[in-house]
Amino acid sequence: MREKFFAFLLRKTCTEKQALEFLEKMRIPDDEISALMLEAQEIGLVDDDAYALLFAQGHDSWGDAKIKFELSRRGINSESVDYALENITPELERAREICDSLRKSCEDRKIRSRLISRGFSSRVINKILRNVSEIDY
Repeated sequence: MREKFFAFLLRKTCTEKQALEFLEKMRIPDDEISALMLEAQEIGLVDDDAYALLFAQGHDSWGDAKIKFELSRRGINSESVDYALENITPELERAREICDSLRKSCEDRKIRSRLISRGFSSRVINKILRNVSEIDY
């Protein structure tokens, strides 16, 4: 069972929650689960901070709200989520890049809709669109 667990962890990066679910499906005793999880954490195969950071970096076209939602859905605690968001490009800059790329082909209404669907805050969207509109005139 140990080999199967570590093979699973080596195949894909996963959260502590996902690793625990895998072990629980194998129906092994709780004390063995604890020992395996501790070993996996000690050698760095299960690290929610690293998972959160990699996830956030890989979804740089998303706003903070969507990243937070997806990470919490995967069982990542709020401290790890905050750590990840503090260590990626700020939301305002990410939104500005998207807005700049869409500006040539879309009107503000469509840009706003796309940014909302990607989880950017209204505050950030309004600031970006207001600045872009002021620059255009």
